[in-house]
Amino acid sequence: MNKLCVTFLSLALGVPALAHARDDKTPSLPEATAAKTAAGASIAASASATITVSDQDALGDDILSVINLPIAAADAREAGVDEAELKEALDTTRDSGLSAGDAGEIVAVEAEQTRSRGVKKGFGRWVRLQVAAGLRGKKLAAKIKERKQDTGEFDEKQLADLREKLEKQRELNKQWREKLRERQGELLTKGKKRVLLHEDRNEKFKAKLDAGKAKNSENHDALELRLRALDQRIADAAEADKAALQAEKDRLEKALKHNEKVGDKLDKAEERADKREDRLEKREDRLDKVDDKKGDHPKDGHPPALDHDPGKAHHKGPKPKPAD
Repeated sequence: MNKLCVTFLSLALGVPALAHARDDKTPSLPEATAAKTAAGASIAASASATITVSDQDALGDDILSVINLPIAAADAREAGVDEAELKEALDTTRDSGLSAGDAGEIVAVEAEQTRSRGVKKGFGRWVRLQVAAGLRGKKLAAKIKERKQDTGEFDEKQLADLREKLEKQRELNKQWREKLRERQGELLTKGKKRVLLHEDRNEKFKAKLDAGKAKNSENHDALELRLRALDQRIADAAEADKAALQAEKDRLEKALKHNEKVGDKLDKAEERADKREDRLEKREDRLDKVDDKKGDHPKDGHPPALDHDPGKAHHKGPKPKPAD
């Protein structure tokens, strides 16, 4: 089956972005003790004084990365990124409080880079290191492009150190989101507009789905032509040759049925993509109306919450359906 069909078959089956899945080698962040929590909060509080949010960050709307996270994950698998590595990377973004948009962006960029430079082992571990070092958003995505080497396994001491750092980053990322919303509210009340991010990538995903459908249709037509020709050959063949020709016909009919199932699933994927586009348009209309009512924001200057919670949106996803 064509790779395009494989990728979007995964999407059609409703495969989630793996945010819930875990690998035994990827220990989750432990529940901090009261002392550790207090110490971490104290350190994070002092560090938060240096957190600054640019106008570009505040106005950037990453909803396309959020809704395309399952597609980006399917694309990364096709490019060669290991399933367990995706799990670890996405678990890290969740545990450290990064947004679903951040998760979608780093997975999409890793897929692009894997195609251009080849597979680099340890993607999930590498993401852990970078997030523990305080990277997020555009800086984290840009760092992926600089990665040249595999990332090896961590020993127990390294794992413990990373868990401690990620606990601190979780608090800092929470404060970052709070300042982001605060700055966004200030800018919107001044008449600034949100900027939709990653539109080019969204168009590429749509084009790839269209290409998958076109290839599936082409395969369907070719199979039907071969079956019609084979029927004529069976009718004209000697009795001794008919068994082999019938076996070939059975094989082609099985391939045709499989092709039709893939086509149905691609159609459903396209329907879901269209629904996402409709929801996005309605959301943009609603947000435009909210932005225009500058005086209607709450007294704290914060705009109404977006459709996705930066810290929670990629925790959820549809349960995968069994493959045919």
